[in-house]
Amino acid sequence: MKNALINAKLKALYDEYTPAFLSAWSDVFEEAAPCRMNEFGIIDVRRYDPENGVLFIGRETNGWDDKDYADGCLFREWLCNISRNGIQGRGHISKHPNMWYNIGRWALLLQNPEVPIDSLAYLKEEAVDALGTIAFTNINKVRGKNKIGKEYYKLANTDVAKKLIQKEVDILKPKTVVACGTWWPAASLLSDCNCRMIRMNHPGARKSSRAMLQELKAQLG
Repeated sequence: MKNALINAKLKALYDEYTPAFLSAWSDVFEEAAPCRMNEFGIIDVRRYDPENGVLFIGRETNGWDDKDYADGCLFREWLCNISRNGIQGRGHISKHPNMWYNIGRWALLLQNPEVPIDSLAYLKEEAVDALGTIAFTNINKVRGKNKIGKEYYKLANTDVAKKLIQKEVDILKPKTVVACGTWWPAASLLSDCNCRMIRMNHPGARKSSRAMLQELKAQLG
């Protein structure tokens, strides 16, 4: 299956880059790195359309401790489970799910730009379900702090972080890339990518869902 093969290639990429990325992360965050970095890619191999793929690029995730990594609890399978079974688990997500609702709503609008915004702005279950139709990665492949700070920007400026994003996109070959508060560095790194680039705020930004959907729709032309 093409999607499974793509994720396998991404896993091999992460395995190759793990030592260098963890070393850069440890230097920037000034703490010991876990045994591995997180794993991203196509969220649900049964539902992703590789011919019209959409890749969301976020900044960093929190809530993964060293035991999670040692136990193989990784982002891609976690978000796939959410897309299939609903919002649950992992820290604050059940209390503050708006980020994931917004990403799902954006995915639905990208699939059908003619859908009225008012019919998407308050969707929840349908938005969570739509998470299974996307690919996702972060600039920071390990974890960040409770509040984004200088460490993220330092890590994003390292050669290893830049190369990884470029190689992930080369493997996924998405038709659309949504930079979620990551226009820098994504725009410059992916300037030669044969894809549509969408500039969005972080999906957890203090903006209404409707306003963010309007911003997205304005870029779809």
